[in-house]
Parts: sequence; structure tokens; C-alpha cells
Amino acid sequence: METRQRTMVADYYTMLGVDPGADRGALEAALARCQPLWSSGTRNPKNKHTYQSYLDQIPAIRQALLGAPADRAAYDAELAAAQRVERDRKLDALQRRLRLRSAKGGLTVADRALLRDEAVRLGLTAADLDRLAELIPPKPESPAEEDAPDPPVDVLDPAMRRQIRVALTHLRRLDLYEALSLTRDAPAQEIINLTDAERRRWMQKAQVTAEKTAWLELVSHAQSHLTTPESRARYDRTLALEAEEALIASIEFALQGLPRLDPGTRNALHDEGAALGITPDRVDRLIVRACRSLGVARDAGPSAATAPVAPRLLRCRACAGVTDFAQAARQKAAACRHCRASLHWDCPICKKPHWVDEPRCPCGFRVELRDPLIRHFEAATRAYKTRDLETALRHLQRIQEFAPKHVGTRKAMERIQHRLADINRARAAWESARTAGRLVAALEALELWASMLHPSHPEVDPSRADVTTPLRRAQSLAARGRAAAATDPRAARSFYQQSLALASDLPEALDGLHRCPPDHPSSLIADYVDGRVRLRWVAPAPDGLGPLSYVLLRKHGGAIEHLADGTRIAEVTATEYDDGQVNPGDTVSYAALSKRGGAESISAAAIGPIVLLGEVTDVRVEASDHEVDLFWSPPANALDIRVVRKLGAPPTGVKDGERVETLRDRAHDRHLENDRVYHYGLFSVYKRPDGPMVASRGVFVSAQPHPPIEVLPTPTLALDAGGRIRLDWPRPPRGTVKILRTLKPAGRAPGDRLSIAEAEALDGHWLDVTAPDHASDPSPPALGVCHYTPMIASAGMLTVGRSVAYSCVPDPSDLRATRVGHGQRVHLRWRWSPQGAQSLIVARAGAAPLDSDDPEAHRILVHELDYGRLGHHTLTLPLNVEGPWHIRVYSVAQVAGQTVVSPGLEPTARTLLPGPHPEVTVSYAFRRPGFPGRPWQLTFRTEPAGAEIPPTALVAHPRTIPLSVDDGEIVQQFPASRDGSTFPIRSKLNLANQRARIFADPHTEPDNMPPIRLRHPENGVTRA
Repeated sequence: METRQRTMVADYYTMLGVDPGADRGALEAALARCQPLWSSGTRNPKNKHTYQSYLDQIPAIRQALLGAPADRAAYDAELAAAQRVERDRKLDALQRRLRLRSAKGGLTVADRALLRDEAVRLGLTAADLDRLAELIPPKPESPAEEDAPDPPVDVLDPAMRRQIRVALTHLRRLDLYEALSLTRDAPAQEIINLTDAERRRWMQKAQVTAEKTAWLELVSHAQSHLTTPESRARYDRTLALEAEEALIASIEFALQGLPRLDPGTRNALHDEGAALGITPDRVDRLIVRACRSLGVARDAGPSAATAPVAPRLLRCRACAGVTDFAQAARQKAAACRHCRASLHWDCPICKKPHWVDEPRCPCGFRVELRDPLIRHFEAATRAYKTRDLETALRHLQRIQEFAPKHVGTRKAMERIQHRLADINRARAAWESARTAGRLVAALEALELWASMLHPSHPEVDPSRADVTTPLRRAQSLAARGRAAAATDPRAARSFYQQSLALASDLPEALDGLHRCPPDHPSSLIADYVDGRVRLRWVAPAPDGLGPLSYVLLRKHGGAIEHLADGTRIAEVTATEYDDGQVNPGDTVSYAALSKRGGAESISAAAIGPIVLLGEVTDVRVEASDHEVDLFWSPPANALDIRVVRKLGAPPTGVKDGERVETLRDRAHDRHLENDRVYHYGLFSVYKRPDGPMVASRGVFVSAQPHPPIEVLPTPTLALDAGGRIRLDWPRPPRGTVKILRTLKPAGRAPGDRLSIAEAEALDGHWLDVTAPDHASDPSPPALGVCHYTPMIASAGMLTVGRSVAYSCVPDPSDLRATRVGHGQRVHLRWRWSPQGAQSLIVARAGAAPLDSDDPEAHRILVHELDYGRLGHHTLTLPLNVEGPWHIRVYSVAQVAGQTVVSPGLEPTARTLLPGPHPEVTVSYAFRRPGFPGRPWQLTFRTEPAGAEIPPTALVAHPRTIPLSVDDGEIVQQFPASRDGSTFPIRSKLNLANQRARIFADPHTEPDNMPPIRLRHPENGVTRA
């Protein structure tokens, strides 16, 4: 629902009783004089609202008349527009009266006299009437007639009507409907809701004003007269009566002095009644009553001849002169014929042109608001240019009160909002920089902020002083630091740091602190080690200005006297440096100074001159039985090498201990006690240029003579759970065992002696030895071959033992050997490895083969295709060789282009073949129990009779006959026995439902097992 806008501009000059041109002093005096009078006037009930409204408007009076000149100019423009609207309203009323009196075709002398009285009553002059009546012709007088008065109408009593009218007049409203922005046919519930909401809205305002009192009274009247059908009908009749009273006043004015009602006057009165919402019939009745009351003769009525239409007259808004519309419409630029002012006005909202007699644009904008809009917009523009955004925003808000759709105002407010946002950002940047101590950035942000504010803004000068005062102090401290930097860097840094504590972004303080020389290092130490001088120094205390680097200077032959004396040899960031560009016997001096960026310390840490005493290198010690051999490389320029021996502790000098006879690069010390530690000092002796001899600090070693170390035999390999390799060896009588795993042979022969450095230089992996006689490799190589080399460590030396190889290729299994006849032929059967296409048979008489490369054994390579054609391999043993024969079989495969032999760890891949005598044939039989609950029985027989039987195992399978020990489950094991032995089968397995056979116990070492041949029964549970 659209709310109607009304211009409510109070005349503050009239309220104060001063002339509109009065100066500021006269206005302040008038306000001081009127304020107590208004306060006392609020005690009179008749004038309470008026004087209370005056008191409520005192802040607005001060702002409009005693504020900035632009504010007073805007108020004067708005007041002039309101006065012009009031004058136009009076002129409109007088022009309506003039139209009514001239509707009969002209004005008589009595008409003009009556109109002059009406003009005076309205507050206008006779000149105003003459301008309006200039185009109306004169007309002669007519006699008057008399008529009876109109009977009264039943409406609200006059007192209530007067109360309602007082409230409406104060609020500039016509009736209760317009005050609440309601239509005449609005539902009662809508009226109730709206009045309740309006009452709550005004009750929420704590301040009591005349406007609040008037609105609450108006809401109370609306609730009393519009919420019930009876009271609402009475109020509607009252509005109709007031409209008829206004029409009767117009009729009486139009008929006054007329002898007869002409058609033109009748039509004009009908138009007036239609404007007031009165039907034509009712207008006719009121005209008849007025004619009868005034004695004016009536014409023939509505059927009379059509009256002449009054011309459309345009009244100038500048001089109030009238111009015929027809004449103005023919002009290219319609102008007043009196003052040449334009008879058009353009709506600032929709930009459409209108004639001056059209007071309202279709968009809702009224012509009387155009000048205040322009004046306020001009005032806002001037305030914006002077950066008085608060005043500009107040003028634009005033425009939005009566022209909310004005596009220019909306854009201007958006621009001001953007500018206010920029101001807030600049202020926030200033506050942030000031809080962080960045005074330079704060001053820049302050200047930016001040450039967007009014020059007289109260916060600018205190804020500027808050920044510039400490900034000047910081600049003074930075200047003091700059003056002290060349002589006292520590004091200069203190001044710069104090300056930055006040202004952390002061450029001269930051640059000065960066260029300020750092403190110099201290405690420079020089050690000549391994042909190079190792320099060490202590860094200066951190000053928090960043990392330092160090410049090193060297001078030969004398001390360094100043920072430009000597040669710069390096710039490093660590606190140590090795100088290798020196020779033993040289005399040198060193200095170290600090550097940060391009600034260097003004002093340095120095040492020297010092004589470089080189030491022997590549010292090697070999201890043997009652003897110690020393080997070394002598340094250049050394005159002699002296070796001193001492017990219990290293020698402290050349004369501390027994001297040992030496050659240039070696010494041999004899007649020593075994298992006793001897300490040796090797000193290089130099001759100074001035003549004296000087010895170096010395190189110290120790040695322990001992008897010869035995060579460790080849370790035994075993495969543990989880893929771990276990190595076992006999415990040596002295020393500790270390195991080296390499991918290739270590390249050292058994018995070679290595120093610890030489051993550690070997390419391989040292296993963790957890016991003196065994070790484990938790992660052997998954591919290829690796070699394990044992070494015995004793007296600082390692003695190489015999190595053993391990490969990733699986071994064959289930090796069986059977003699053919009584000769030297043996049939060998085994289960092939899944990775090997070849097998290597190694047979040795009288002892087990050492490995696959045992030179004392017979080696035969067998291809899987040859083996597959016969199902076995026939081995022919040499003649005249006593047994028994130890036979092993290995898998041979190609891995990454390399021939790899399996490690030989599978126990079933080796067997023992007896000598020329025949092997034992073992048969067996199962016997069912005679009574339920008793166990099955197993009986063994041998050929020849009475032979020994090795440990055996019973293997069972629920579906198929086991062909080997791996084809089923071992359900029971039997110890070694002889021919005829019987054993109960104590397993709960029911052999009637199983397939079972007897095999040699796989847990027994093959080398300890006599050769046998098993003959399986061909009936019962063993039948295949």
C-alpha cells in the first residue's frame, strides 16, 4: 500500500518572530527569548500541541538556521517551496471561485466585489484577482430571489468533529482514511490491525513529542469511529456532510448576486460536486435548495441548451498571471505572456514534461517538491565537494523522504557510501599501522584518510599529532645511530633498535641497522691437522638482525696488523674452516671478521704467527707374536720422525717414554710381552728458520702383541623359520667373530690380516653377531648369490676366515640312492626344484662334501630332460674306493644371466650310500586289533635277518596312498629298532578309513642313517 507524502515544513522565522534575512546573532537571541514562552504555553490545553511541537523542533531550528550556510540555504529553499505551495493552494481556491462566478459567461460588478472579499479572506491581494480575471469579460447585474433553508443532517456532534479536525490539521491530513492510507471500502479487520500496529510503533518511541501525541489521538479516533459498522457509517455520513457543506459554500458563492442560474454555472457546480465525490442528483438538489435559499431563478434544468465551455487558463508559477492554454500550446516553447517564464515543468523522477496546471506527475511526484529537491541536491553536491559527507548524506536523505524514487539521489548515496567505506578502510589502515608501531605507514594512511575528510574534521589534527610526535623522536634516534655507526656499532644498533621500537618501518632506521657493522668473532683457534689448518672461532652474541658470514684472512711470515693486511682466503657461514693451501713448516697468521650483507665488523679475531707442524699420516699397526710393526707416511719438510713407546697411557711428548729405533717411514719394535697394550707416539721433528728444533703434537696409536690367530673354518648354514639364515662356527679361543655378507667373494684369502679401516672399506653388510658361535641374517638377498666371510677381530686387526656361499635357488628334496646289483652302479632319484632345469650331484667317499665346489668330490651335472626319460640317474662309482659314499644334490639355475647353485640346506637332498656290501631291505605289516578299543600293531622285518632299522615315521592320508613323507601327515614316529620289532600305533587315527605307509624319519640326519630299502605291503591300507 503506497503512503501519501506531504510536505511539512515549519516556518521557523514566523515561530521565532524574526525576519528571514536576520543574521545569526538575531536568530540566537530570538530562540533564547521564545524557548521559555513555549515551555509555559504547553500548560494551556488549547495550545498544548502547538507549543509542544515548537519545543520538539528546537534541534531542527538550530541545525537549519544556526548550522552551516548550506543548511540554511537548503531550508530557505524548502520553506520558499512550501510557501509557494501554500500560495498556489490559495490561488487555486480563488481560481475555483472565479470559475464558479464566471461560469454564466462573465463577471458582474457584484461578482468582482465578492471575489475581492474572498481574495482578502484567503490572504491574497486585489492584484492577484485582477491577474486571474484578466481574460474573463464583464456582465450586467441581475435581481436576486429568496428560498427556504436546508434541513439539518444527522452526523457526529460538532465537538467530536472539532477534536478530529484539530488532530488532522496538525498532521496535515484530510480524514482518518487518508491518515492511515486506507481506502474507503477497506475491511474492518485491516483497519483494526493497522491501528494496532500504528499504536505500537508510536508507543515504542520513548520521547514525548507533539507529533506522537497527535498520532496517538488520531489512532484512538480511528479505533472509535472505524472499527464497528455503526460508528463507521456515522463517520462516513459525517465526511459526506462535510463534502456537501463545502459544495454548498461553493454554490452559495457561485450564486451570490445572480438573478438566474445559467447552464454554465450549473455545469461548473456539477464539476465541483464530482471533485468532492457527490452524485449529480445530489448536486442538483443542493443547487435547487441554494437557489431557493438565495432567491436565484433556476434555468430549464439539465435539459437546457449546452452552456459554453470555459477556456483552459494556465497560471504562471512565477508571476501568477494567466495565459490561454490554446495560445500557449501553439508556441514552440510555451512561456507566460507576462513574465516569459516557462509554462512547463519536468518531473525529476521520470523526466516527463507537464503543464503548470498539472500539480502531480503520474509517477506520484508533486510539482511543489521540485524546487526543494533541486536545492537539497545542490546543497548535497556542495557538501560532497567540500568533503562534508555527513551534511551531504543528510540532504540526500531529506530528498528521499519526499522523492524515494529519484535515481540521482540513490546513485549519489551509493557514491557517498562507497566514499565512507574508503574512509573506514583508510582509518582502519591507520589504526592497524599505529597499533603495530608502523608509524611511516600510519602517517601515509592518515594523510589518505584526511584527504577524504572535511578540513575541519576534529579527529585529524589529534591523530596527526599522535603519529608525528613519536615519529620525530624515532627519526632523531636514527640520526644518532647513523652518527655512531662508524665508531661504536653496538651503540649505533641500540639507537636504531630504539628508533624501530617507536617506528618499526622507519626506512632510515632499517637501512642503518642493515648497514651497521656487526660484532667481531672471538677466540680464534688454529690446529694443523692432516696437512691443513683447521680454524675454529666463537661467533658473536646474536643481535637478532639476521645470519652472519665470516671472512678469513691469511698472512705468511708475520702477524696481521690491520683488516687490509693479508689475503682473504674464504667467506663462510659456519664457525670453522679448513685451510689446505699451506705447507708443513710454514709460519702463518690468521684473522676472522664478521660480515652481514655489505657491512663488515670494524675489528677481527686474530691468531699468529704460528708454525705449521705436520703429522705423519696413513699410520698402520701390525701386532704379532712379541712384536709390533709401525708404518706411516712422513710429512713434507720434516727433519726426522721419532717414535716413543709407553705403557699405561699415551706419551705426552717426545721425552715421555722409551724411544724406538725408526726408519723414515716405519719402525719395528721387538721383545714385547704378548697380550699387553703398548701406546706409541709418532712425532714429526722440524727445524725452525732461526735454528731450534721443534716437535709436532704427535700421532698416537696402541698395539697388543699376541700369538697367531687361527683361521676360522667355513660356517655351517641353516634355514630358520621366516626365511632367516643361521650361521654356526666353532667358538674361537681368542678374539670375537664378525660376519661380512657380500654379493661377490670378498677378495681376501683365508688368513689375511686386515686393519679395522681396511675391513670397513670392504663393500658389503656386517651382520649383528649375537653369540660367540653363531649369528643370523634376518633378510638375505631374494635373488642371486651372497657370500658370508667370517673374520676374527683381535688386537685391532681382523683375520679372514673361510667363506660360505648362499643362493636363493631352492634345493632339490627326497634324494634316494639304490645300488644296482653288486657293482659300482647306483640309481639316484630326487624331487626337482621348481627353479632349476639342471641338478649337480656331488659325491665324496668317506666324508661329506664341503660344498658344491669341493675339489675332493665327484661332480656330475644332470639335465632334467635326461632325468625325465629314465625317471632316475645312474651314477657309476669309481673302483677300489672304500665307502661309505656321501652324496648331495644341488639345483642349478640361471638368475639375471648368472649361473646360481642352490645353497644345499635341504636335509633330504643328501644321503649316505654304504660300501660294496648290499643295503638292508625293510618290510612291515599292519595288524588289526582283536578287541575293540585296542590299538593297531606294526611289525618290522629285515633282509638279511637281524639287521638294524633306523628311525621311521608313519605317514597317513585320508584319500590317496602317500608316495613320500611329504604326501601326507606324520601321525607317529618310531625309534631305531631291529628285525622283528613290534610297535602299537597309539594315534587315534582309524587306519581302516585311511591310506598309510612307513618312511624314514625326515628329522634324522641323513649322514647318521644307514642305507635301507623300504618294501611296502601290496594289500590293505598300503596298497597303491
